[in-house]
Amino acid sequence: MKKTFYILLCLFVLLSAAIACSADEYVDPILLTDPHPDVYSCKNDIFIEIPVRPTIGKSASMRFTNKYFIEFKAEILFLLEESWNGLDRSSFSLKYTNADGVETVYPLDYAITMMANMKNSWFTFAEPYEFADLRYTSIIFEVDSYDTQGWTFVFRPAERGSNVPYCEVSVPLVFQ
Repeated sequence: MKKTFYILLCLFVLLSAAIACSADEYVDPILLTDPHPDVYSCKNDIFIEIPVRPTIGKSASMRFTNKYFIEFKAEILFLLEESWNGLDRSSFSLKYTNADGVETVYPLDYAITMMANMKNSWFTFAEPYEFADLRYTSIIFEVDSYDTQGWTFVFRPAERGSNVPYCEVSVPLVFQ
């Protein structure tokens, strides 16, 4: 009995140490103080990261299209010392440059994006942003091309109701 208890105690200690080590293994890059290649800074006040590569397909948030949807998740870290009345839908656009160098800009599919966020019980862009706010959000665009090359996500954060961007960040997209 004593031997079994001792073995179980040793296993518990080893398991506890292993769990503690694995918890420290992953630190979200958006929360690091050092520059990280996957985190894009907007005047060191607003940061954005796309933690998972985008997908392209015919459906998004249980809706279908004759064109294509490009969908991805983003983390937005808001560190401005003033509150914003949400983010304006014009803060998000997608630029496609084809093989001939012709550019096409697509606006955010606001309705499908908000449906995806509400379905996941995430914040919508209409909710206020305050100092030290970290949000995880779905972003969805309806596009004409299935090409997975030449896409750039353009983040120009502007307060809801304003078309004046605080800054501009371009994030090249690499698809799954």
